[in-house]
Amino acid sequence: MAERKPVMISSSARDLPEHRKEVMDACLRQGMFPMMMEHLPANDDEAISASLMMGTTRTFTSGVFAHRYGYVPKSGNPAQISITEMEYNRAAERKIPRCIFVMDKEHPITIDDVEMGEGATKLEAFKETLAH
Repeated sequence: MAERKPVMISSSARDLPEHRKEVMDACLRQGMFPMMMEHLPANDDEAISASLMMGTTRTFTSGVFAHRYGYVPKSGNPAQISITEMEYNRAAERKIPRCIFVMDKEHPITIDDVEMGEGATKLEAFKETLAH
């Protein structure tokens, strides 16, 4: 039996649970092994190290982006970027193939799914990076 290739599924979680599940299911249908924060055991690890450690064994990254920037840890994060952006940057640095999905502006959402203020500004800049 062929070994399943590990795929990291990266996105903000609060606003995209259904989308994350769809990506996970698609990975499973393709014989890949989805790696997601939801599947990590509860532990005392800091979010940054746990997320980046999980991504060290991946052979592929799938990113799902909508209208929330995601969690920005205050400590150990001099650039003050989201964990999702850190995951993307790590994959890019390591030249790990990335399949990126950005929600269309016509897709129905609720106001709670939209981040405002500094997070929205950072998200727009991040989406510019994703577009290139």
